[in-house]
Amino acid sequence: MYLAQLSTFQSQVPFYITILENIVKGNNKGKSVIDLAICEAIDVAKGSKNIFTIDNNHYFLITTLLSKYNEGLLKIDSKNIKSENYSEILDVLK
Repeated sequence: MYLAQLSTFQSQVPFYITILENIVKGNNKGKSVIDLAICEAIDVAKGSKNIFTIDNNHYFLITTLLSKYNEGLLKIDSKNIKSENYSEILDVLK
């Protein structure tokens, strides 16, 4: 199980880092997908959504945010995610 988690981490992190770096630079390709994942993570962190009902397509990103950026999630306005929020998430993934 640990090996499976490790290989998932190594394969998905570069994907999300690339998208987040592009968002920070002003390229919004992939932004809507990232925003949905961030919003789901916020909902779980606030207790308004159950972890078992999250979108499986971005399970890795959502669970990573919940485990490594939970306090930060609680401070994000899900209707107005700022560039600094993406930068903080990028730092978490690096």
